[in-house]
Amino acid sequence: MKRIVPVMVHHETGEKAQAAGKKNQEYLKYCIAQAKKYNEKVVLLGDEFNKEWADEWYPANDFITDKWKEFHSVFENYSTYPQAWAEGIFKRFFLILEYLERNGFEECVIIDSDVLVYLDVSEYEPFRHCKVAAETPLYQDLDMLPPGNALQWKTCAGFSYFTKQGLIEFTDFCIDMYRNHKEELMVKWDVHRKYGLYGGVCEMSLLDLFVETLPEGEYLNLLQDDQNNCVFDNSVGESSGYLEQQYEYIKRLRVKNLQWEDGRPFCYTNEGRQKTYFLNLHFVDITKIFMEGVYKDQRYSAHGKFVTYMLILRGRLADIKHGNTKWQQRLKYNKARRTNS
Repeated sequence: MKRIVPVMVHHETGEKAQAAGKKNQEYLKYCIAQAKKYNEKVVLLGDEFNKEWADEWYPANDFITDKWKEFHSVFENYSTYPQAWAEGIFKRFFLILEYLERNGFEECVIIDSDVLVYLDVSEYEPFRHCKVAAETPLYQDLDMLPPGNALQWKTCAGFSYFTKQGLIEFTDFCIDMYRNHKEELMVKWDVHRKYGLYGGVCEMSLLDLFVETLPEGEYLNLLQDDQNNCVFDNSVGESSGYLEQQYEYIKRLRVKNLQWEDGRPFCYTNEGRQKTYFLNLHFVDITKIFMEGVYKDQRYSAHGKFVTYMLILRGRLADIKHGNTKWQQRLKYNKARRTNS
């Protein structure tokens, strides 16, 4: 029998509008449809507003467990993010673990709902040799601080692979860190508070700390090319991958300069112009507006380009209003450093 690895998506947002203003965050439809092109089993743990968008849909809250309630009881928000969001970004790992337990699966791939997939995950050979696979960039400094601070703590599960045992261990790790080792998390949060920096401790932070505890060979970094010059994308809206400014980039749109060959997206690296195929595309933040055009026509649509210009302007104004631009963050850092010196 063919080895089946389910592709798992968790999405609960009700009728909240997406970046371009459409209700129900319609980009989720393209995420599910694209994953179905390549994969036999795609599962959506969602809400009543998206139940028609997946052949295999379940109410997310049906998978709430005592383990999730235990995490809720020990969780504290060490970030500038709203409380509900800061806790909710951990939820899918607990829900998906329960789905695997109930349905007898020993592994899965987890994708964000703004990801397009271009491979059959059940056939991806590197997954057979690890416990966890996710996306860890080489550069891990907080930009506002002196070089070498290594306080980014960033490992992204936007496209990730977990064995069931890996999910058990990661969820156990999250509970243990918030219950017994909060002082370790405060190392990062204290810096954010001291210098007024946006962000803090999130699920990427805990995943980054977790994969550092795994024995050699149990973690696969999906941002590093495989033997076929294929790699996984952590953000269409960034020129970076494993390395900073790694790929060709369209600055006016703030997106990678994607090209296509036989239905597969690729991009050239800036150094050496290495042709690199992407096995997924991740449309973070305002780049979600491009998902429909890329899914249907393999291109950045004209409408998406226009809306992007408007959203970039609006986002820039919002960042200025809330003091989140790089120069404002730098001012906060310098002011705090003078105050504390």
